[in-house]
Amino acid sequence: MKLLQKWLIDNFDWQSLGLALLIIIVTIIVTKGIVSVIFNQIQKRLSKRYEIWRDILIAFERPVKIVVLFAGLVWALHVAHAPRLILHYVDEINKSVLIFSVGYGLYSLMASLTDLLQYFGAKIHIEVDSIVMPFLKRTLQFIVVALTITMILSDWGINVNGVFAGLGLAGLAVSMAAQDPIKNLLGGIIIITEKPFQIGDAIESPSVAGVAEDITFRSTLIRTADGALVVVPNATLSNEPITNWSRVAKRKISLVFYLALETETKEIVAVSEEVMRQLSLDERFDADSVKAVISQVTPYGYEFNVNVFVNMHPDTDFSGDQADVNMLVLRVLAAHNIHLSVNAKPVVQQ
Repeated sequence: MKLLQKWLIDNFDWQSLGLALLIIIVTIIVTKGIVSVIFNQIQKRLSKRYEIWRDILIAFERPVKIVVLFAGLVWALHVAHAPRLILHYVDEINKSVLIFSVGYGLYSLMASLTDLLQYFGAKIHIEVDSIVMPFLKRTLQFIVVALTITMILSDWGINVNGVFAGLGLAGLAVSMAAQDPIKNLLGGIIIITEKPFQIGDAIESPSVAGVAEDITFRSTLIRTADGALVVVPNATLSNEPITNWSRVAKRKISLVFYLALETETKEIVAVSEEVMRQLSLDERFDADSVKAVISQVTPYGYEFNVNVFVNMHPDTDFSGDQADVNMLVLRVLAAHNIHLSVNAKPVVQQ
């Protein structure tokens, strides 16, 4: 309060204050309007060849606004002849704001890491693994945050080594109670390095089945067939056998039907031949793998097995194909007036 009173008595004048206010107004106008216009115009003039640089501009637009705004405020305080102590701290804060803005821009840029690495990877003919991207992005974001905080603390003369030493002791205690997160982190590293699947692959394990959407430090996100998003701890997934259906060329459909015991043999033969004929003509299926046979006679009825391999492509809907085979068999049975056994035991279809 005394510092403010001394400034009002010794250095205050309306001309300096008016100029300082003008600087603040101009700074706000530049920040809100001119900076955005400049960035937008640069983005519009970038050709498709340099489209990747749009991500860089987007990432650093807000940090540039922060730097310009705070620099204007500092300039206004200098013009208004603010007390030296205030100017000293404001100048130091301005340095921290500059460091923070650079870190903020780099942190935001990490969100576009996939596009950047694919762009530069294409330049040097290196294929970038999709499953590495989410994990690497979060790792680099963490490093950027840690370096930014370290540089700001060092700029203010705070002993960073002492802070980290204290954090290390605290971290030792915390780690004893955080074994599961550490296991999940290690599990994520195992998944990244062993690459049992990529983002977008259809996978199946004892705990979950679906499409892999993302991987974080703690968990993997799986979208199931019914649309639910399941969060699976990395420690769990890395210790389970994983079937990657996206990496197989063919996938087997195996269906079992129990036909009534009064069904005539000639009708069974006709149904078998008709099912195999129709499946062989369908390009979705491997014609050489089609089988429709009576495997055994049971008290429940004739066990009619239908087996066929689906030709797997990126757009293959395996569940839909399996349903189509089911309906095809039922239609053929109905056409030949063959009934399913009423007393058939439950069958697990693969």
